[in-house]
Amino acid sequence: MNRRNFVKATGLAAFGSVTIGTASATPDRDKYRPGGPKLGSQKSISLDAFHTNEELTTELEKIERQSGRVSLEEIGRSAGRNDPIWEVKVGDGDTEIHLVTQIHGDEAIGTEVALKVIKTLGTSNSRQVDHILENLSFTIVPRVNPDGAMYHYDFDGDDEDEWVGRRQNTQAWTGESRYRPYYHSTYPAGDPGYDMNRDFNVRPPSEFDPRTEDEASWWADGQYMDMPYEGHTLFASGLRLAPEVRAVTESFNDADPDYAITHHHKGGNLYPGTGDGNEPKKQTLMSVMASYGEDYLDRSPFFPDGHTPVSEAVNPFLDSDTSTRSIKLNSLVIDALAERGNSIFDSITRYGYYPLWGSYLDSLCPNLANDGDSAAGMLYEVAYQTDDLGQKGIGRQMELTKVGFLESFDALADDPELREYSTETYFDTPLYGEEVQLR
Repeated sequence: MNRRNFVKATGLAAFGSVTIGTASATPDRDKYRPGGPKLGSQKSISLDAFHTNEELTTELEKIERQSGRVSLEEIGRSAGRNDPIWEVKVGDGDTEIHLVTQIHGDEAIGTEVALKVIKTLGTSNSRQVDHILENLSFTIVPRVNPDGAMYHYDFDGDDEDEWVGRRQNTQAWTGESRYRPYYHSTYPAGDPGYDMNRDFNVRPPSEFDPRTEDEASWWADGQYMDMPYEGHTLFASGLRLAPEVRAVTESFNDADPDYAITHHHKGGNLYPGTGDGNEPKKQTLMSVMASYGEDYLDRSPFFPDGHTPVSEAVNPFLDSDTSTRSIKLNSLVIDALAERGNSIFDSITRYGYYPLWGSYLDSLCPNLANDGDSAAGMLYEVAYQTDDLGQKGIGRQMELTKVGFLESFDALADDPELREYSTETYFDTPLYGEEVQLR
């Protein structure tokens, strides 16, 4: 998931000189465009360690049979393959967590870790798990994008399709919206589909159907729906055209969560400040990102001297309490990984947050379907897409994610308000630095 283009090569200090433009200026459209892997040439990759859709179904059904605590429900079907989208519920606590993984089909680590977490929560009799389940309730969608997860194309030029996965689902645009949105593409192999983390919409389905109720004046360049709402312009809003997105939206609204967590992959980047002199360069192996509202506007790296619309810098529909809990959740994970005492875990950076109005995090966390009972949001990004790297580094990526998940659940079970954590930990963490290209 790529955010602003200039984030790729900069650390925290560089943002002081960034100018985004005035409130009346045309926004930088490239920042919204879906990213994609830079495909290697003649490179063989292995995905044997990842569950196919069929294997995922088998494993989830097995856990449900063995558990007695886990509830498994099919909440929808994928647009292209017609494969099931599964929702898992477990726990009896008052604090509700909504966790989704693999919105992008080429980002498989979250699914693998979610599956292990589901099994642990469903079958373990440890005191830790008992404590978590007494205080927390989970709604988990372990694979949002079955189409992308199983996508085949000729990766290495041998005239044979390999299973390597891709970002989008598989779905043609058939004129169901006024214009074909910018996040619908045929990359990389010719079959059309949607980047579904651009397809969400902040307004609830009961209030607004962006597939049928948009206005021509909202559309820029015939591909971006800049939706006006509550005195703001929500640039590049999603249209809920993908059935998978509509299923996740309904799941979220039914759960009415206190916390929302989504897992992704990112490109490779250096940890800022390393590589100077005799110090070796260090890669950022994971970045985290909090969603927050206007109470933290002055902390946004994308609001220099006030020269940008508020809705381009923070989410104006998130209140102070929710924003603070969101930031503290990210601080918790940063602290937890730093305390592991391993160089793998001390390279955590953060994304420079700004709203992406078609994303799960920014569209659903305000929770307007439930009278704005907002969810604190967190996004994980482990380094490298799986259709570029395959299963290389899977143990390291899974350990980073697993520690983040379980430490978060432990802390939330102890104190849902996360009072002992500091927002400053998050803002003191550097933004990820120079991009590293795989060769």
